[in-house]
Amino acid sequence: MEIDPPQYVNHDFLKELIESKNFSRLSFEKWERIMHSHGASLREIFNLRYHRFERYIDVVVYPQSKENVEYIIEAANKHNVILIPYGGGTNVT
Repeated sequence: MEIDPPQYVNHDFLKELIESKNFSRLSFEKWERIMHSHGASLREIFNLRYHRFERYIDVVVYPQSKENVEYIIEAANKHNVILIPYGGGTNVT
């Protein structure tokens, strides 16, 4: 499966995150970006198997603590970055 390269990377945001070390790791890996760009609804699984999604996330950030999450949100607001929270990926609420 081919996906578009990251398109909207905010370099100032990433620089601030990297310098602050408020995460366990960052990933630009293709399969991590794919898996975090959708949930597990029937439509999304169908699209994953037979089509492409319209957009893919640019980077996956793994926070380790509540404080990390708070910092990431503050930095995203400061740099006008959209965050998409991702839980277990099961789409179960």
